[in-house]
Amino acid sequence: MTAAVPSLPKIELLIESLERLVLLSPGQRGPAPQILLTQLTEAVGTADGLDATDTADATDAAHPAGTTRRTEAERIADGLCARFSAGGRARLPFAQVAGKTMGPPRERVGKTFQKIEEELVRNRPGGFGKLRLSQFRLMCAVVEADLTRPQADAQPEELRNQIYEARCSSSAVLRTLETLSGGEEPPPGIPGTAWYWLRRPVFGMLPRWWYGRRHRRRMTRQGGWYAKWAELPEKGADFYADAVRLTAGSEAAAGPEGRALIVDALLRALLADVERAFRHPRLSPWGRRRRHRVVLVLPQFPGGGSDAGLLVERFPSAVEHTGCTGAMLVAVVQPDEQRTESFAEAAITLKSWIGSTGAGGARVVRVAVASHPDDPDAARWLVRYPETPVGKARSDAAPRVEAVLAGVAGLTALALLGAYGAAWVTKGSDTACLGEGGGSASASPPGSGRSTPRLPDRSPQEVYDDIRAGIDKENEKADRAAREGAVVRTVVHLGLPVTADDWEEAKYSGAIPELRGIALAQREINRQAAQQEKSEVWLKVRQVDAGQGFAKAPAAAELLVREVRRAGSAAGGERILGVVGLGQSRKDTLRARDILADGGLPMIGTSATAEQMQGSAMYRQIPPDNGREARIAAEFARHGNIVRTAPGECAPAEKAVVIGDPHDIYSTNLSERFAEEFKGARQIWFPLGDASASPPSGLNDGGDEWVSSSTQMATSICRRLTEEPRTVVYWAARANEFESFLNAFDEGTMCKGRVTVLGGNDLTNAVVEDQRPTERHSGLRLYYAAPALPNDDPPNVIGIAFRRQYAEAYGDDLWSNDGRAPLAWDALQVLSEGINAAYRTAGRAPFGRTAVQIALEQGVGGTDGVRGATGSLVFAENRKVPRNKRLLMLYDRAEASPAIALECGIRDSGEEATTWGPGHRFSCPSDRDD
Repeated sequence: MTAAVPSLPKIELLIESLERLVLLSPGQRGPAPQILLTQLTEAVGTADGLDATDTADATDAAHPAGTTRRTEAERIADGLCARFSAGGRARLPFAQVAGKTMGPPRERVGKTFQKIEEELVRNRPGGFGKLRLSQFRLMCAVVEADLTRPQADAQPEELRNQIYEARCSSSAVLRTLETLSGGEEPPPGIPGTAWYWLRRPVFGMLPRWWYGRRHRRRMTRQGGWYAKWAELPEKGADFYADAVRLTAGSEAAAGPEGRALIVDALLRALLADVERAFRHPRLSPWGRRRRHRVVLVLPQFPGGGSDAGLLVERFPSAVEHTGCTGAMLVAVVQPDEQRTESFAEAAITLKSWIGSTGAGGARVVRVAVASHPDDPDAARWLVRYPETPVGKARSDAAPRVEAVLAGVAGLTALALLGAYGAAWVTKGSDTACLGEGGGSASASPPGSGRSTPRLPDRSPQEVYDDIRAGIDKENEKADRAAREGAVVRTVVHLGLPVTADDWEEAKYSGAIPELRGIALAQREINRQAAQQEKSEVWLKVRQVDAGQGFAKAPAAAELLVREVRRAGSAAGGERILGVVGLGQSRKDTLRARDILADGGLPMIGTSATAEQMQGSAMYRQIPPDNGREARIAAEFARHGNIVRTAPGECAPAEKAVVIGDPHDIYSTNLSERFAEEFKGARQIWFPLGDASASPPSGLNDGGDEWVSSSTQMATSICRRLTEEPRTVVYWAARANEFESFLNAFDEGTMCKGRVTVLGGNDLTNAVVEDQRPTERHSGLRLYYAAPALPNDDPPNVIGIAFRRQYAEAYGDDLWSNDGRAPLAWDALQVLSEGINAAYRTAGRAPFGRTAVQIALEQGVGGTDGVRGATGSLVFAENRKVPRNKRLLMLYDRAEASPAIALECGIRDSGEEATTWGPGHRFSCPSDRDD
C-alpha cells in the first residue's frame, strides 16, 4: 500500500508534534495518547492508486459500494504509516489495521485484533527484537476455547488444558516436551505403560502444571490489569475459573455485550504486553534499543458496534487500567458532538503532553480534517522530511552479538564465583583481616599512597589568634545585625588555650581544631539567621580560657556565673544563654560543670566522653560516651578478625589487656567499662599523674597490674602475648604516651613488635596521621575509635558540607581529617537549635536560659534529631548523649589512609548502621536505657 500525507494547510505542525510524541523515550512518557482524525467534509481527490481489495474493511458509510475514494483523514493515517517505514523496513513499531489478514481467520478473536498482532510481528525496526505478546495470546486462547464439560467445577481445569495445548502448537520447547511425555494415552503392554508413567509426570504433567500456575499468579496479581478489571478478591482468586465466562458458548460472551467484554479483555492484555516490552531496558540488549512508542493506526472509519469501534471507545479506560505509556492510537472517526481542534491547535495540545510523565487515563485529542486544496508550504515540508526522524538505523545483529557476549561473560563470572566459593568452603572459616579487604574512607585517591600531614608555617599561638580574630569579626557582624533589629544572643566557649611556642604539644591538644569547629559553626548559624530573622537567632561567641588540663575552668566558671547573675534579664531577655566546650574529662572540668549548672547555664560538651560528665541535668554532649564506645569496642574485639595468626590471616581476640591511667577520669572510666564488657580482660595501670600515690609495680590481689614506665608495660604485654597470642591491647590511656610504648615494645621485648592495639577515642586521626604508628612499627595492627569519617568519604550530607567549609577556610592540614572539629561544630549547632526553639516558642516575649534548657530537655529536632557533621544527634526523651551515636573503628594502614573496619550508629540521613563485619553478620550494640 503506497500513500502520502495530503498537503493540507498546517498539516506539518500536526505531523511534527505527533512524531515527537512517538519518539519519546520510556522515562519521559505520559499516558498513552489517542489521536482521533475526524473527517468533517466529504472526500476530495483520487483513491491514491488503491484497489478495492485494499479497502475491504472500510464501512459502507465511508466508502459506498463500487467506489474506492478515500477521505483526507484516511489519507493522513495511511501517510503516517508510510512515514514510519523506509526501504521496506519499519523505522518504528506500528500496526496498520487495514486490509486482509494473512493467516486463517480467527472468528472469536476478530479480524481487528488478528490484524494488529500480524502487523506488530511484521513492522519491527532493527534491533527492536521480538515483541512478546504473552498475555494477549493467553487471552486469545481463552476466547477461542470451546469447553465441553458441563460441570462448572471441571471447566477451569479444562480451560487450562486447552490454553496449554494451544501454546504447545506455537512453542517448539513445549511441543517437544509433550512429545517426550508420550501424549495423553499410555501405550499397550506393561513395559510401555511403565515407561510412560515414568516420563509423563516429568515431561507432561509438570510443564502443564507450571504453565498454569505461572499464568494464574500473573493474571491474579493484585495491581495487575486483570485483577482490577475482573474485580478479583485479594486472596483465593482463580484466573481460570473467572475466565470461563469469556470462552465460546458462555452466556456472558454472547451478543453485543459479550463481544464488548471480549474486546475489552483483549485490548487490555495487548496494552499490558506493550508496556511490559519497555520495562527493565537495561537488562536486555533488545530492551535498550526500544526507544519509540508502538503506534496502532486505524486508517478506516469503524462501523457501528465493530471491534474497531469498540477499541476506539474503550482505549482511554484500558490505558488507565494497564498504566500503559508505550502505545499510541491514531484512528479515523466520523464526526460527532465532541469538540474538534484544528491542525495548529492539536499540535499545541500534543506538545503540551511531552513534558508530563506517569500513568493515567489516555489523553484524547480530536483533530478536525476538512477538504482543502494543496498547500505549498505543507507540500515543501513533506518533501523535505518524507520520513519520521528516528535517528540512526539499528541492526538486528548488534543485540544478538551483545547477548552472546553477555552470556559468555555471565558464564565466566559464574565459573569464577564457583571456583572462589569452592576454595572458600574448602579453606574453612573466614580468616580475612578486617580493614585489609574492605572499603577505604581515604583522604587520598586509591594508589596515590598516604599523604603527609601538613602543619601551618606559623607558630601555634599565631594560628590560634587568627581563629579568635575570625570569631571577633563574626561577633561584630552580629552587633551590626542587632542594631538593625535582629535578635542576638551570646554563648561561651570554655576550652583549652594554646600557650606553647612549638607544635610538639599544640598539635595534640585539640585546642585548634575545636576552636575552628566553633568558628565555622558560628559563621554558618549567623548566615542562616540573616536569611530567617523571624525564626532564628544570631550568635556571638565569647572565648574563655580554661587553662591547661582545665585547671582554670572552675575559676572561669565562677566569674561567668557571677556576671550572669549580676546582669540579670535585660530588655528582650537574658543575653548569655549557654556554654559549649568542656572538652576533657578531668576533675576540674567536673567542678566547672557543677558551678555552671548552679548558675543555670545549659552546657553542650564537645569531646569529653567519661560517663561522670553526665552527672548534671544541665549538661549534654555530642560524642558517644565511654559506655557505648566500650561496648562497641568489646564486640569488635570479640568477633572481628583483628589479631594476626598467620601471614594474611587474622582471628578474633581471645583475651584482652587494658591500659589505663588511674588518675585520669576519662582513662579510668573507659578502662573499667571495657573490662566489664570483655570478660576476662586484665588491666595494666600506668599512672601518669601522681605516681607516688600509686601502689608499687607488680600484680595486686585483683589480678590488675601497676607499672611505672613504658618499658615495664611493654614487657608485661609481651609476656601475656606469649601465653596467648590472640590477645588484643586496648589502649584507654591518653595518646601522648602511645608512641613511647610502641618504641619500648619494638626495642625492649622478644615479641618483635607484633601486637594488635585497639585504641580509644583519644587516639584521634590527627595523632595517627602525625605519628604514623603502623608505618614506623611494621608488626603493629592498629584499630582506633573515631566519631566522624575521614576527610574524603563521608556518606552524610552535613559532613560533606562541613569538610568543604573547613577546606575553604583553612586548607588541607593535620586536622582536616580529625574528629574534634566536626564535634565542636555539632555542639554549637545543637545549642543554637535549642536557642532558636526557645525564641520561636516565646514569640515576642523575652526568653532566656530556662527556655533553652527546656528545649534541650525535650530534644531539639524531635525524634529525628539534628543532622550533624558526625551523624544524627537525637536527644529526645531528655537524653544526655545522642541515641545510638555514630561511631567508627578505623584500621591504620602503612601505605594508605585509614580504612573503615566498623560503622555503627545513625547517619545524618536518619539511616542507622545496625550491622557490621563481612556480610554484615554481626549486630551493632544499641544504647542501654540505664
